[in-house]
Amino acid sequence: MGSKTLKLVIGICLTIAGEIAIAKTIYFGSGVETVPVVYGGQTILRFEEAVKTISNAGDFIIKPVNEETPDYALLSVEPRVMSGKVDTVFILSGGDVAKLRLSVVPRHVGMKLDPIYDIKSQRSLVVARAEAAPFVGRLELMTAMIRGDQVTGYEISSPTIDLSSGSESTKVSLVKVYTGDQFKGYVYEISNVSTKKTFDLDVTKLQFGRPNQAILAYSDLDVLEKFGSGKSKTRLIVVAKPTAFFRDAMLPIRVIRKADKPGGEHE
Repeated sequence: MGSKTLKLVIGICLTIAGEIAIAKTIYFGSGVETVPVVYGGQTILRFEEAVKTISNAGDFIIKPVNEETPDYALLSVEPRVMSGKVDTVFILSGGDVAKLRLSVVPRHVGMKLDPIYDIKSQRSLVVARAEAAPFVGRLELMTAMIRGDQVTGYEISSPTIDLSSGSESTKVSLVKVYTGDQFKGYVYEISNVSTKKTFDLDVTKLQFGRPNQAILAYSDLDVLEKFGSGKSKTRLIVVAKPTAFFRDAMLPIRVIRKADKPGGEHE
């Protein structure tokens, strides 16, 4: 078998191995990512697209795995030196820049390492996570918010912001926010601080901006009894469109009973 034929066979075998082997994935962004490379051996870097230029690579032999039919997205790296670390820059055909710290390790150490590395942008990680995350519908989000559960794909914050309720007899605070691509979720805490008035809370009449951004609303209690009764505080939970803003909530609070006056009145 001639030398060219032998090189071609080896190249094809390495290419096939690169396709079927379980590779470790390294995601690059603006920082420098470390890749161990074995002295006296070959480490394969598999990029998402062809590499256009490589800089600061003098201590390494970097070339396509198959030189007969070169694929510049599949490169082999062989150190020229026995030890050391070099920050090497790979510029991809689409313009992305992968900064890799090639760290030379001895062959006996390299036997325990991955021989193949998938080099991907951090954008790929974001997309992969988004595709893997199950879709959370409005009812699922509402259920999770009522229970206080974590929700896949949603960032949860607890700001505790006091808001104007339009009445000195009630206190309103924003205590939790769920932020996702499909919806926003808000958890408000509403308290009756009056010792004489009882309030009705009708979530069906909730207005969340104009046009109304609210999709679903829920409250633990429909009636807020006077302060000190044990039922003077409730949560109001709202699933809204992603463009909603928490201060836009117009709360449907109505006085239904006053201790010193018969009948109901509105505030």
